Amino acid sequence: STQSTGKHHISFGDSPSPTTEELAMEIEKITQVPLSQQKLIFKGKQLEVGDVELRQLKVVPGSKIMMLGRQLNSESEAIKFEIMKVKNEGEKVSRKLDELEEQLQGINNGHLPSELQGEALARIHKQCVGTVEQVMRLLEQLDSLQTSDQTVRQLKRSTVLCVQALLDRCDKMMEKL
Repeated sequence: STQSTGKHHISFGDSPSPTTEELAMEIEKITQVPLSQQKLIFKGKQLEVGDVELRQLKVVPGSKIMMLGRQLNSESEAIKFEIMKVKNEGEKVSRKLDELEEQLQGINNGHLPSELQGEALARIHKQCVGTVEQVMRLLEQLDSLQTSDQTVRQLKRSTVLCVQALLDRCDKMMEKL
């Protein structure tokens, strides 16, 4: 871990009421410490990063705010990027499952003539099998990503749980077919 006692002056130009999130983003630009790694301290209290205006917290021009945090190394950043790609892919799969569940519900509610139901169910089954394979590939991708960075490991763990939940959804849908 590196220690720096660097001081930076941050100006918000024309912004009449900058927020704590805008402050944190400015600090990220200057220090390369990601928002997720920052802890901002003002008058001994941690600032909640969000859409709270600095003036509401009595932060005025010239106020001193301490930032505790650390930069992610480039390897951790690359792994985090790959995890985020998997997470985004998982969200696409979730939307696809929503559509398939809706189609299945429609068939079960009798919205399709009985002579067409067999073909429609077979098509949904085939799409479920393809989705299971896609989800398994996502889990394999996550499994291949190794890091010692605790924050990135937590992101990976939560993403694995989300992807496993997709697999459970697929299994439940396949049972209904």
